[in-house]
Amino acid sequence: MLMQTVKNLLLEQNLDGLKALLREAKVEAVAQCLRELSPREQALLFRLLDKERALQVFESLARSEQSDLVRAMDDPDLIRLVESMEPDERVALFEELPAKVAKRVLLEVNPEVRQSMSLLLGYPEGSAGRVMNPNYLALSADTPAHEALQRLRESPLDPEHLEMVLVLGEGRQYLGYVTATQLLKAPPGAPLRMLVSDAPAAVSAYDNQDKVAEMFLRRQYPLIAVVDMEGRLVGAIDAERGLELVEESEAQRLTVFGGTVAVGGPDVDIVQSPLARVFKARIFWLIVLTFFGVVTSTFVAEQEELLSRAIVLAAFIAPIIDMGGNTGSQSATLVIRAMALGQVRLRLRDFLFILKRDVPVALAMGIAISVLEVVLAYFSKGVGSDVLLVVGLAMLTVTIVGSLIGVGLPFAARRLGFDPATLSGPVITSVMDLAGVMIYFGYAYWFLSDLIKQ
Repeated sequence: MLMQTVKNLLLEQNLDGLKALLREAKVEAVAQCLRELSPREQALLFRLLDKERALQVFESLARSEQSDLVRAMDDPDLIRLVESMEPDERVALFEELPAKVAKRVLLEVNPEVRQSMSLLLGYPEGSAGRVMNPNYLALSADTPAHEALQRLRESPLDPEHLEMVLVLGEGRQYLGYVTATQLLKAPPGAPLRMLVSDAPAAVSAYDNQDKVAEMFLRRQYPLIAVVDMEGRLVGAIDAERGLELVEESEAQRLTVFGGTVAVGGPDVDIVQSPLARVFKARIFWLIVLTFFGVVTSTFVAEQEELLSRAIVLAAFIAPIIDMGGNTGSQSATLVIRAMALGQVRLRLRDFLFILKRDVPVALAMGIAISVLEVVLAYFSKGVGSDVLLVVGLAMLTVTIVGSLIGVGLPFAARRLGFDPATLSGPVITSVMDLAGVMIYFGYAYWFLSDLIKQ
C-alpha cells in the first residue's frame, strides 16, 4: 500500500505530499520502499526524510545498500531537479543530512561532483559545507596517544592532512583537535580527550566561506573542522582549499575597493555576471561620485575672478587633484592588505605605527613629485616664479594629505563597524578632488593676492 502511494506521488512530482507521507510511515516500511525503487528515486525519497528518520532508515540498511544509496545521490538528473527549485522551496523540502550519512557521501562520491553534491547535503551556496572534504583523520576521545600515532602512520592520507587529528565524542560530537607533535610528546596511554586544544578550530557547515578564509589567515590552521547544527563532525577544510578561499576573498575585497560593489547583491564577476548586474554595480558608485564632483566643480567655478587674472592656474588643477587621489588610493590599499593579512589590528598603537612609517614616505614622495612638477611646468609653460611656488607647495601638500587620508580612512571604517574595503579607490579620489582644489586655491589666494587686488 505504501509503495504504491509513494510511486504515485513520485509520478505526480508531489514532493510536499511525499514528505508528509514519509513523516508518518514506519522506518521498516520506508527502508523496504527504498529497496524497490530505482537509484534516482531512492536518493530523492531518502532526501525527503527528516534528519532523525533519515539516520534510522540509513542504519537499517545493509552496508552494500547504504553504498548504493550514497552513489545514487550523484545522479545528474537529481542534482538538476534540486538546482531548479526555488531556494525557499528547497530549504522547506530538504533538511541537513545526518553527520554519519554526510561522511559516507563525502567518502564515496567523486571529488569532481562533490561541489554539486553539497546542494543535496543541504548546505546553502557560499557556505563552508560546500567546500568541505573527507581528507581528515578523526578518532574517539578515548583513543590512547600511542594508538593514535599508529593510526597516523597507517592512514592513506597525504602528510599535509595529518598534522591534526580531530577528536570525537559520542555521536560524532566534535571536541577539538590534537596535533601530531602533541601525540609524539604525550604519554603513550594518555587518551586524546586529555590532549585536546582549547581552540576548537571549527566552523559550522552553514558559516560563510569568508569566515573560513579569515580563520586560515589569522591562525594559519593546517585543517579546520566543519560541524553540523548539533556540533557533529561532517567534514573538514584543508589549508590548500583554505588558501583558495583567502585568495577569492581578497579578490572580492579588491573588487569592492575598485568601486564595483553590487549593492544588495552578489559579487560582480566581469566574465560570468550578467551585463545588467555589472552595470548596476558600477553605476551606483558613479552616481554617488557625480554628486561629489558637482560640489568640487562648484567650488572651482567660484574661483572665476582668480582664474581670469591668472588663467595658467587652470592648467595645473588636474595633475594636482589626481596626485591626491592616487597617493590616497595607494596608502589605503596597503593598509587594507595589512589588515586582511592580520599584520595590523584596530588599535591606536597599530595606527600610530603605520602613521609613523607613512609620514616620511609621504613627505619624500611629496618633495620628489613637487620638484618634478615645478621643473616640468617651468620648461613646458614658462610660468613665473610666483605660480611655480603655488604649484609646488600645492603638489607637496596634496601628496602628503592624500597619503595620510589613505592611511586613516581604513582604520576609521573599521572603528565604525564597516568593511575598510568599501572605502573604494573612486571614493578616496573624490575626497581628494575636493581637498586638492581647496588646498591649491588656498595657496593661490595667499601668494597671488596681488593679482586679485589689481
